[in-house]
Amino acid sequence: MMYISFYFFTNQYQNKTDWTMNCFLVELMIFYIVSLGATLEVVVSPAVFSATIGESVLLGCLFSHTAELDLRYIVIEWNHRVGDDEKAVCLFDFGEYESYRPGSSLFLNEISKANASLLIKNVTIHDIGSYSCTVSISPDKARGQVTLSVTAPPTVSVNTANIIIEPGEDKAIICEMRNFYPENHSVSWLKSGSKGSGNQVNITSRAVTGLSQQNQDGTFNLLSFLIIKGNQTDDGASYFCEVSHEALKTPLQKAVSLTIKGSNPRIRSQALLTILLTFMITAVVCFGTFIFYSHKRTVAPKVTDIIKPRHFHKDDPLSLVCAVLWFKPKAIRVSWYREEAGKFQRVLISKWDSTTSSVKQREYRRIEDYFQSDHEQDKTMHFAEGEYDITMTLNNHKESGTYSLISQLIFRYAEAAKGSQTYFFEVKHNSLKQTISKVAVLEIKGACDNTEYFPSKMKRQDWAMHAIEEGRRTVVNYISPNILPLLKLLMEKKIISEDDHNVVKDKPDVDKGRTLLDMLSHRGQQPCANFFNVLQGTEDLYPGIKEYIKLLLESYIDKDDRPIIDLLHEDLPTVRFEVNNEKIRITDFPEEISEAVATHKCTLKAQMERIKPYFAFDNSAPLLQEHFTSLVILNVRERNKTEHELLQHRDYTACERIDLKQLLSPSAPGEKSPRVTLVQGVAGIGKSVMMQKLTHSWTCGTICAGFYMLLYFSFRELNTINEKISLTELIIRSYPHLRASWNKMLEYPGGILFLFDGLDEFKLSLEFNINSPVGSSIAQYINHLIVSIIKGDLVPGASILITSRPTTIDLDNKTYFNRCAEILGFSKKEIAGYLLKRLKDKKVADHVFRTVKSIDSLYGLCYVPAFCDILCFYLQKSFHCKGKWSQLSSFPRTITDLFLRFTKCLLVCNNDEDEDPESFCIEDDEDKNEIITLAQLAWDGVINKTIIFSAKDIEKNITQNPKITKSFWKKILTKESLKMMQSHIWQFFHLTHQEFFAALYCISANEPGVDHVHKAFSSKSNVFEIVLRFTAGLVSRSNRALVKQLVPEHYQVKEREVFAAIKNVAAVAVPKEDTVTPENIIKYTAHKRQKLTASHCLYEAANEELTQQVASQTSDVVNFSYISLNVTDCTAIANLLSYHTTIKTLELDGCKAGASGFQRLESVFSRVKTLSLEGNMLEDEGAEIIASALKTKMCRIEILRLKHNSIGKKGAAQIAEALKTNSSLKTLGLRANAVGAEGAHSMAEALEINTTLRVFGLQFNKIGDEGAMYMAQAVKRNCSLVELRLGDNDITEKGSDYFRSALEVNGTLEELWILVNNISNDGKERLKNASHKNPNLRLN
Repeated sequence: MMYISFYFFTNQYQNKTDWTMNCFLVELMIFYIVSLGATLEVVVSPAVFSATIGESVLLGCLFSHTAELDLRYIVIEWNHRVGDDEKAVCLFDFGEYESYRPGSSLFLNEISKANASLLIKNVTIHDIGSYSCTVSISPDKARGQVTLSVTAPPTVSVNTANIIIEPGEDKAIICEMRNFYPENHSVSWLKSGSKGSGNQVNITSRAVTGLSQQNQDGTFNLLSFLIIKGNQTDDGASYFCEVSHEALKTPLQKAVSLTIKGSNPRIRSQALLTILLTFMITAVVCFGTFIFYSHKRTVAPKVTDIIKPRHFHKDDPLSLVCAVLWFKPKAIRVSWYREEAGKFQRVLISKWDSTTSSVKQREYRRIEDYFQSDHEQDKTMHFAEGEYDITMTLNNHKESGTYSLISQLIFRYAEAAKGSQTYFFEVKHNSLKQTISKVAVLEIKGACDNTEYFPSKMKRQDWAMHAIEEGRRTVVNYISPNILPLLKLLMEKKIISEDDHNVVKDKPDVDKGRTLLDMLSHRGQQPCANFFNVLQGTEDLYPGIKEYIKLLLESYIDKDDRPIIDLLHEDLPTVRFEVNNEKIRITDFPEEISEAVATHKCTLKAQMERIKPYFAFDNSAPLLQEHFTSLVILNVRERNKTEHELLQHRDYTACERIDLKQLLSPSAPGEKSPRVTLVQGVAGIGKSVMMQKLTHSWTCGTICAGFYMLLYFSFRELNTINEKISLTELIIRSYPHLRASWNKMLEYPGGILFLFDGLDEFKLSLEFNINSPVGSSIAQYINHLIVSIIKGDLVPGASILITSRPTTIDLDNKTYFNRCAEILGFSKKEIAGYLLKRLKDKKVADHVFRTVKSIDSLYGLCYVPAFCDILCFYLQKSFHCKGKWSQLSSFPRTITDLFLRFTKCLLVCNNDEDEDPESFCIEDDEDKNEIITLAQLAWDGVINKTIIFSAKDIEKNITQNPKITKSFWKKILTKESLKMMQSHIWQFFHLTHQEFFAALYCISANEPGVDHVHKAFSSKSNVFEIVLRFTAGLVSRSNRALVKQLVPEHYQVKEREVFAAIKNVAAVAVPKEDTVTPENIIKYTAHKRQKLTASHCLYEAANEELTQQVASQTSDVVNFSYISLNVTDCTAIANLLSYHTTIKTLELDGCKAGASGFQRLESVFSRVKTLSLEGNMLEDEGAEIIASALKTKMCRIEILRLKHNSIGKKGAAQIAEALKTNSSLKTLGLRANAVGAEGAHSMAEALEINTTLRVFGLQFNKIGDEGAMYMAQAVKRNCSLVELRLGDNDITEKGSDYFRSALEVNGTLEELWILVNNISNDGKERLKNASHKNPNLRLN
């Protein structure tokens, strides 16, 4: 039974008594019996749980269900409630798990056993509250609740264990309570008599106890003072500070013994009788005098030393305390001063006078009423001065008529105490002849800024080596024009030697940068890391290099090392915002703001809790929580503007998942949070849903809880504002419930977060160079208003989050954004999960995923959530509704196939629920005219880069057309209502669907004098890339029947024109790349992308005759180097080259296609004579593909270049195995890999067998002397090699000596590159002077 296993499970974490555990098990057994007749039951036990701070707590939650448990349909929610504030702790949602409170976790392997228990590690004060465990197993839902209380026992200490004073001298004993919770406590002072007397007397009335001070973790600290006067009779007495607290089983006592200097026990006993008699005689005489003068006399204050923390760090909370005890009259003046090290001038921090109210008091601070009467009660005052908070606690000792004052100087943030500083506390009183001054020196550790450039944790240990390879081309372009100063710096830092310096210096200019990076990358991780550390400080030499390195290394930083805002446990009472250069607490807002914020949250929550319908006919509105899927977000990349946004390269290997709660967090320790953040993403990637999720989560308190106000705006709505408008009017028009409180909120701008969604849809441009009038009530054009908010002219201190497609913001304007991020979309695992969420059936979802994954053209776009929705909608309408899942063999094979069938499914909806989309057909030409009119709207939108159509656009292009009667367009376009202007806008479901209709218009339009096909194929703009693919697919033979159903009969589909255009594009000659420079790369890339587009068009057209014609006119040298290729691209290229019978050279350097992409080209590889795959980071997996091509019987490869591919010993062994049977390869370049000695051993064994390889390059592979030994043995036996390159391999004289004997035997080797190693000059001479069998041998 599950409860038996749960006993052992809980036993690991519960530290409670056996009795508690037994009670819990009894409850569980009762629950099990009761639940047999119930559908879903939840039990949470115990109902009340008490823990001590720092412990781990297990909150038990078990559930039972009559049906078999399936994790895909279980939702488990743990929420934490304190008052009206409820936050999420953990969520298990249909197989996906997320923890919002660090240290909290569910036991995923126990959920299938009906165990939803929650483990909370290291509980804090902020964990106090009510916890609910909600289990949902559709359609049932059940909930249990437990209350958690947390206590923290105090640690008690005194300032000394033995106090020694002179007779008549006063000294203070200080008792300190630290880190206790709750605040309720009791401090008593006890005194035992002199030596030999054990009686204890309560003397608490003589003590002064300060105000509890709350720490950042919620616990409290407290100081209590007792003044001791040096009387001979008290010698040997003991004083006790006794603390009682609910977290303590028994009171804690700390003892202090008293010693009076010069005290003698015998003299003391003899003098005692005399003193007593004298006292009795004078008592009566003095009594009357005492009564008369008691209210007239003054009492000088006793001032303690400044009390400072014993151990502190710059990140710890810090305060200084000084007590002024037992003074009279009440009038007293105290001051705090600061003096920085090296500056001999004191700076006044605060001055306070008890007889006046001159303290500069902030209206947002709570200040107790303060009376000047001598009969006042104990009072506490709070006020702020600059960087400090100050607390004054004034006690009135009524019995003696004296006063005590405790002053506390609190550093509001640690930077206020930076470095070494001296603090002074001064007291002035009428009883004092001169001012009393106390001094404390603070030496804050870690006050200096951290100069270390790199984070402490990286994703991989060899991050620097990989970063050099990833950024090689850009870094070389930066440093090559002026490399000598950098070499000098590297030599000074001992990263390179003088010999290294000379080697690089002597290289041709074009090779200097490459040689340096080769040298470093093959000396290991540390030299590469040191290189980056030096390079980031050379901004004066290479402007822009520091920012580039920051972006390059961002993706290698380990997730745990990033500063993350702990949103679940933000300490709301201490969240601070800027107000007039002061700090406020979020709980101190005026009542009208608090009420408005509560109303605002309720309003937004209702608006954001459901997703908008996808399609016009869809009346469902799924819950946001059920639909939202987290996406991969990373720092924005430099985009290649020659590519269509949906087709740009996406690399998951160097990025990490960033949760929404991290989006607005600081990028590095000690840095500020970004004020303006831009999140980019391609169309349909989920930007708007992300903003909706963030807004909804803010209303629930789980994200951005540090902002008291969130204002959401859609640029679609803002487009409707044509007149000038002020910020106040915009807010009131959008959120009428904020009318009364908005002006008050402007006083607290640091707590406001603006969300602007969809900048790419804004019809106006953001003109950052225009200076607009500043003022929340000043009207201005809406684009100027938004710029003023972004620049901080309006609502300074507010934070802004903006989303946009990557085609909108120019790089020049990105300087206004403190952070730019990008949503990458779904990974492979997430695609599978999303299909399951939409299709509901695991078997079907698995089948669909496997099928789609096998079709590269479809799978390549599935990273976009909207594309997955299109796919799922089509599948559900075509297969699921009719029970045809077994017919998935007829699955669409291209994107054109899919969108044709998807469009038919849209058109058939609401016509006849039982009608099969496959059999549905539009017969009437008038209906088809409507489709073409809609296609023209799409075409114009692509031309003008418009994806949002206003009501005027629809009226002009569609509704006023007399030929349109059926309103098919309403099934294709999605309608959205704009509340601000009570109007509507229209759009295609996704950008690709609009491009599909644009392609339909391109092949069928019959406008006189306009050749749309030629216009599309001759355009240099990347907006037509997908349109051209659709154009080719629509004229394919397999789609003719479906296209005819959409195009009127009198329209002619332009098949010939499309085929001719494809051939023209494919025939464009790519200029020869003489040198690799940034300018040349841009120029050549455009031509190569045209070739690639032609390949995709041929794949979509699926016309064998056309593909053969294009292949026959394709050059024998095919070059796609340095353009990013994905798997879909490789499939299209392989399709074209499969018909190319005379191909000789294939160059794919720096394409980033990876092993999966090159696997599609494996059959092509074996048919070329020259294959260049340099700089692709193939690693061992890619090497296996190359080896497979070399093993092919018909392999024609003669030259193989594999430089910079991170091929290790395993990959080298695979290539070596292929060399044993291959007879075509003549040149093999493995420069700058990671072959090592073991890999060299494998290659050497192959060289002993292979008889055709003539040139072999193995530079920069760290083979060492061991590898040199293996290669020397191979040279002895090999008779075909004429050139062997082994430079920069850490070979010493020992390794070179192996070659002395080998060269005496080998007579075919003409050139050996070995001298550029760790070989001494003597060793080089011995090698040169050795007897060589081949007298013409050259040593390099």
